[in-house]
Amino acid sequence: MIGDNGIGEVIDRKFEIQARCIEHDHVYDDRHAVLMLAKDLALPNTLRFYRSECLRLGAAENQLRGIDLLIERVDRYQAANPTVCKVPDVDDGRGDHILAPNRG
Repeated sequence: MIGDNGIGEVIDRKFEIQARCIEHDHVYDDRHAVLMLAKDLALPNTLRFYRSECLRLGAAENQLRGIDLLIERVDRYQAANPTVCKVPDVDDGRGDHILAPNRG
């Protein structure tokens, strides 16, 4: 999904996103997507929580398995790249657009 999202602003203010879903050949932009980086130390536990929510909501086994594999890859990435990994942050001044009030 690209273009208007019904709320009049992008969802992810930190990244400009143009992504293609390989599975369904759909295109997404920052009005419909959120990007999280493998280097962010909060990501593994965020994905574990996401998995538990998917389970609670009744997601199919294939979805849960895909999340498990994603968590494993992120864990391996962080173990292999400890000097790159960090606590997520928003820079003072340069990230002001991220912290601006929502429009709605």
